[in-house]
Amino acid sequence: MALNKTQIRKKNIIETATRVFAQRGFQEATITEIAKEAKVSEASIYEYFSTKEGLLFSIPAESSHTLFELMAFHLKLIRGAANKLRAIVFLFMDSYQSNPDFAAVLMLFLKHNKKFLDTTGHHAIKDGIKQITRVIEEGIENNEFRKDLNPYLTRSMILGTIEHLVTNWVMTGKPENLTEFVDPMIDSIIQGIEAMPKPSA
Repeated sequence: MALNKTQIRKKNIIETATRVFAQRGFQEATITEIAKEAKVSEASIYEYFSTKEGLLFSIPAESSHTLFELMAFHLKLIRGAANKLRAIVFLFMDSYQSNPDFAAVLMLFLKHNKKFLDTTGHHAIKDGIKQITRVIEEGIENNEFRKDLNPYLTRSMILGTIEHLVTNWVMTGKPENLTEFVDPMIDSIIQGIEAMPKPSA
């Protein structure tokens, strides 16, 4: 669906703000420089966002929606909970790799902001990561994963590892390719959560 002029202008402001926040830091960046970079007036920015913080909080909504829609599509095509978890981690890592400015804003300025918890962007992320919980529960039901597994803790381990790796990548630029972590990470997790084969009679 084609965007109208208002949507295009708003998208441009969000993309520019993401880049400026990532490069300058949220505290140092100003609405004035975002307006200059986006080639709009400051008044135009305030038409859509009441404060600089409001602009910051609006950043995850679109990127997260796109990622989780893509994730839901791929999960329908994949068999096996372990394979689905591998796909989920790959999609996360590939998304951050492809959008380093968004990764920086999310990990450095949003994850630790308590006010972000009450925003539309955070609710979109919460709804999206429920897909991980459902895959883990599917693995338990199908006897692919251990029956005593705690889905919430398992999901937290996966997300926590992703966040640690991505934050380090944002800060240091290493490794160059985030997706190289996908297989060793998932292999280690699967080893810990897979169901033990039943002993032969």
